[in-house]
Amino acid sequence: MTAAVRSGALARAFLVAGFALSLCAVPANAQKKGGSVTMGLELDIPGFDPLKVGVYDTAALTASSALFDTLTYLDASGKPQPKLALSWSHSDDFKTWTFKLRPGVKFHDGTPFNAEAYKANFDRQKDPANKCRCAFYISNVKNVQAPDELTLVYNLNDPSVNFPSLIVSYANQNGAVHSPTAWKTKGDDYNRNPVGTGPFVLKSWTAGDRMVLERNPDYWDKDRIYLDRITLKPLPDAQSRFASLQSGEADFIWDDEADADNIQKAQKDPKLTVHTYAGSGAAVAAFNTKVPPFDDVRVRQALVMALDRKKMSQALTNGLARPATNPYGDGSWVKCKDDGALPEDLEKAKALIKEYGKPVEFKMLVTATPRGRATGQVLQQLWKRAGANMEIEQVDQATIPPRAFMRQFQVTPWRIVDFADPDTQMYSNFRSGSPVALANYSNPELDQLLERARATPDQEKRNEDYCAISRLINKEAIWYWTFQNTYYAMSSAKVKGLPKMYSGVIDLSRVWLE
Repeated sequence: MTAAVRSGALARAFLVAGFALSLCAVPANAQKKGGSVTMGLELDIPGFDPLKVGVYDTAALTASSALFDTLTYLDASGKPQPKLALSWSHSDDFKTWTFKLRPGVKFHDGTPFNAEAYKANFDRQKDPANKCRCAFYISNVKNVQAPDELTLVYNLNDPSVNFPSLIVSYANQNGAVHSPTAWKTKGDDYNRNPVGTGPFVLKSWTAGDRMVLERNPDYWDKDRIYLDRITLKPLPDAQSRFASLQSGEADFIWDDEADADNIQKAQKDPKLTVHTYAGSGAAVAAFNTKVPPFDDVRVRQALVMALDRKKMSQALTNGLARPATNPYGDGSWVKCKDDGALPEDLEKAKALIKEYGKPVEFKMLVTATPRGRATGQVLQQLWKRAGANMEIEQVDQATIPPRAFMRQFQVTPWRIVDFADPDTQMYSNFRSGSPVALANYSNPELDQLLERARATPDQEKRNEDYCAISRLINKEAIWYWTFQNTYYAMSSAKVKGLPKMYSGVIDLSRVWLE
């Protein structure tokens, strides 16, 4: 164990008793064993090897939540609870976190799960020679150590006061734990032959058709796994996906606010259930403050004040999308009495553009999809009212991140995703010099607030700092927020027990059929 953890920090470290808490809060007699569900996914899954796919999308996350376990999971209150880790503690500076692992767990191929296996997963992703896009998301981790079979130590470059709630709490590309034996023996074939410690095992997989998962008879928590089988089918067309639910071909489907008509139909159908989770984060956009006309704060403020989020919501989502004025959202523990939001004021926006004194003409990146085009067209109309002319630049969705990272844009769409703690994203998005600080904006006051918020254990003080951060960003209008993150899924009314869809993840591993 590291010196930092051996220090007096352990006197005030928190420990979580693993066996006292159930992974499911519903009374045991409410569930029954057996049966299968079929889910319609929005995309075909490209695979599970982080070195091949880089990042798991929402479709892959549904499967990975059944195939893999993580160190922790988030309960209904958003607090980390034990899974593969039974307890954890931190050093005084929150830069070292020590996890005590659950004994007796095995991967689906019989390989023992232990600290060395976990460390092998981390090292494989972090190794520069592997050139994994997944490494970006663990850039804050200096290294992972395995001092003994059931002790795992994370050493971070920067403090993280809520680390057990972040990358180790859901089965994303960094948090899912794979069998080292499997990826070594299967080589390139491992991408389509994943092996985890999770409650379900891959039975079969036909690309473009279906993936079949069957209950793991040797799972460490098998008494709380109810289904015998989960079938996942890619159904990219929203109307076909909804029709499959209505006909009973699918028991569960993914959806979002862009398909508002289907969601609203399902809400009125007694045979269906609409699952909704109002998360943290928001759909956002960044101005490149180093290029005209956005090197002038008056132009940025004018465009933000010209936004009519309610009209946007009505035009794009039948009013389902909830307007956002800060990056935190209803699902976050950060609550601001004053977030510094600029008022919606078209006349003031016109006045600021007139004061600027030059034509306001620019391009905005949008995805070359129906929803991307629709969003661009609505913004175009709203900004034209204020005297600004925006040209829509349609690009493939995969093109937006590299363009954004290279600052090859004037305005780019982005998203602050649903995380249990705002630190990871706020620090990377707004700290001077960060590769993800897309606005090209630097402010010592903002940097100081970000540094303090990530290293302060007092949540009230952190709340104050994050609200001050919001006020500064809103005042300078370097980014703007459109809608809060809300996640949707629809199912047959007989499907029960779906947990909160944190980060949009639909985890079917512990549902049951009524």
